[in-house]
Amino acid sequence: MDADELARIEATLLAAIAEARVVVTRLGVGAQFREIARHLREMHALFVEAMIANERLQTEYLCGWRVAVENSIDHLEALATMPDGKMQ
Repeated sequence: MDADELARIEATLLAAIAEARVVVTRLGVGAQFREIARHLREMHALFVEAMIANERLQTEYLCGWRVAVENSIDHLEALATMPDGKMQ
């Protein structure tokens, strides 16, 4: 995987995180939100695999970004366990 493909994954992840936040704010946790969260986790795994496979892509920025995205995904997944399913 090259830097351009990694950039496309990055853009897709950012868009999906934004979409998940809108969905959970408007509709709460439901099937649509859970599907977005599942897709986010899968895309993040692809991103991490690509970074592991290509050492030159392991820049400080991308490593930090990877952690930030993982934290966002963890937060979104945690929403599914909240009693009312609404963002605080």
